[in-house]
Amino acid sequence: MRSSSPAATWSRSDLRGRLISLIVLGVLAGLTAGLAIAAFDGAQRTGSALSRLRERTNASDAIVFPSQLDIPHPDWSKLAARPEVKSLARWALAFGNVAGVEGDLFFVPVDGQFLQQVDRPIVVAGRMFDLDAADEAIVTDDAAAQERIHVGDVVPFTAMTPDQSFDEPAHGPSLSVKVVGIVHSPLSYSFSGGAFLSPGFVARYASQAYLSENAVIQLTHGAKDVSALRRDANTDLSPGTPVLDLHVTGRRVTATTDVERAMLLLLAAIVALAGLVFIGQAVARSATTIAVDEPTLRALGMSRGQMVGAAVRPHLLTAAVALVVAGATATIGSRWFPVGLAARVDPDRGIRINVALFAATALTTAVLVVAGSASFSRRAIHRSSRQVAMTPRWLGHLGLVRPLTIGIGARMVVDGTGRDGRGNSRPALIGAAAAVAGLIAIITLNHGLNEAFKHPSVAGVAWDATVTPAPADISAKGVSDSLVGSVQAQPGVAATATVARQVVEVGDVGVPTFAVVDQGAGAHVAFVTLSGRAPEHDDEIEIGPSTAHDLGVGIGDTLTLGSGAPLNVVGLGLFPSDVHSQFDEGALITPAVWFDLVGGSIQSDVGGFSVAVRFTDRSHIADQVQALGTEVGESGAYVSPAEQPEELGNLHNVRALPTLLAWFLSGLGVLAVGHALFSSVRRRRKDLAVLRALGVTRGGSRIILAAFGSVVALAGLIVGIPIGLIGGRAGWRAITDRVPLVFHSPLTLSALLIVIPAAVLGANALAIIPGRRAALVQPAVILRSE
Repeated sequence: MRSSSPAATWSRSDLRGRLISLIVLGVLAGLTAGLAIAAFDGAQRTGSALSRLRERTNASDAIVFPSQLDIPHPDWSKLAARPEVKSLARWALAFGNVAGVEGDLFFVPVDGQFLQQVDRPIVVAGRMFDLDAADEAIVTDDAAAQERIHVGDVVPFTAMTPDQSFDEPAHGPSLSVKVVGIVHSPLSYSFSGGAFLSPGFVARYASQAYLSENAVIQLTHGAKDVSALRRDANTDLSPGTPVLDLHVTGRRVTATTDVERAMLLLLAAIVALAGLVFIGQAVARSATTIAVDEPTLRALGMSRGQMVGAAVRPHLLTAAVALVVAGATATIGSRWFPVGLAARVDPDRGIRINVALFAATALTTAVLVVAGSASFSRRAIHRSSRQVAMTPRWLGHLGLVRPLTIGIGARMVVDGTGRDGRGNSRPALIGAAAAVAGLIAIITLNHGLNEAFKHPSVAGVAWDATVTPAPADISAKGVSDSLVGSVQAQPGVAATATVARQVVEVGDVGVPTFAVVDQGAGAHVAFVTLSGRAPEHDDEIEIGPSTAHDLGVGIGDTLTLGSGAPLNVVGLGLFPSDVHSQFDEGALITPAVWFDLVGGSIQSDVGGFSVAVRFTDRSHIADQVQALGTEVGESGAYVSPAEQPEELGNLHNVRALPTLLAWFLSGLGVLAVGHALFSSVRRRRKDLAVLRALGVTRGGSRIILAAFGSVVALAGLIVGIPIGLIGGRAGWRAITDRVPLVFHSPLTLSALLIVIPAAVLGANALAIIPGRRAALVQPAVILRSE
């Protein structure tokens, strides 16, 4: 019969005796590693969601809008031949009466490129339209969800005729359009979601329906060629032709997914940290069991290295289990990542196996388990061989703090961080500081998000409602006094202003250019300024940050609008957004300069005048917009709420992830402090027995544990509060610079008023049960074995 070495015999005995606990330890390690992997991989997928969708659909880089200049059928040949233009795909706006709504529209491919070769959507339900069918349409998933449209729905459509005006009811071809498919497209997020008619509509009704052409452009060098495209569109089509940079408008998505990505990275880091701390402690306790048998094993002739090897062998099972569970958890967990907006954008959401990441992290987890068991067992054997004195250091300092019980509890925290301390205060301190810092940062960040949503002026929404006048109320000088007076007379209206807008050639770029033509009586309506100031003189201009970037100018530089005189850039500001331009694109000039540039070319369908309205009570804007529309709508005017940038709405929707992370951090802090308290009672039973023998009462034992928890909480507050405030402020600054938004410091006392008492009270609440156990320690029973 083959004999076994003492080391192998001990390892087999230990494995049989602790088989379940070793497997459970491996499962816990694997679950922690797998969740961290899934969160990290989800963060990477979140960051690349839009770019992968663009790649999958062969997305365009820009949209050229001659329709904004009332050029329905431009000659595209010169622009298509430009070196920066890789491909040009034409599409048209088909205006008419859609399901009873006059002035609504369909998008229609004009050639065989758009939606076929370029911007080829992903069909998520139904099918693509028949290219020859005039009455079939597809709808983007975003628009379908908002309008509750399903495959098979039929939408009545009467098109406008080429010779009719926009203030007439549509009286062109009528047909019943059938929705045959729901599609997923980056255009939903970077331009506008909507319904697309089959190109068969153009083939059959091109001469009978009003179609205003635009084009999507794929550029040779992507975003780098947008400036060249702007210049050439200005030359080849018409001066001031608007060009929408889809990489810039993609910020509607990326501004939010960047926050989601940061939150998931933070979640992955916290899970990994918690795993290292708590699973590490469990591995340490498991590996040090050999120290109990160290005298016997040494008497059998085993060296320290052999004993370490014997302690490690059972943990090979733990490492193997961790390896398998980590891979399985990461694979299953990938099903729920990304989250939030990125989950809607991602073209491949679902179970995904990142072999390289999964293998590297799972192997690292297994190696850490083995290496940790070797390190902890070696230290345990070393301490056992030295016969370290078991007298706690804090017994020599009993007279330094009054009352003694509080001093003892505080000293236990300090001793527990030492190299030979028998407590485990260091993980508790790390966990408490991390929880406090994370909570403060998240509360600060959420405060910024909430304030931005409550006060949309930070995103350029300077008024609450817009009144679009009927054609009869518009003249070359502005809006009729009767309509303005009617709006000002309505209850709850605090301020009005007549705002002029027209696309104007600025340098080589078509820029929506605004002026406040007339301020109503009382309070004024003003555009939002990010830096610098608004123009006060006729030789000054304020522009959007994106416009400044496109033109390569800043405050202090000069610009020329159209054929006018140079204007000095005195500020950077934000402007009303629409489907053709972002809220950080535009220019603001004085009324005199605006009228000189635009003259009599105002057209109500592509520019002109509107009345901006700000209400006294801004808490029930929807109701007030409806009431104002009822009062002034009889004259043909149309009242709508001021459009909020999609970036702002997307950022508002992302708040669920920080909230979830806050709960996770709270759980981490509770687990860290609670584990330290319970472990301290178990590990210091003899010390507590000595104290009871020296006269400490049961109540005093409870106070010791309460003081221990309070000191850990206070230390976490001292370290975590400044880190959290700095991190939260920096995070909000990064968001406002990225979007952009007007930066207001999100520092709020509410964060401190919530976290400070919660941390102290929570630590004392956690100390109640360990304190009771400490009070039940029986000195005679415990000290009799000494």
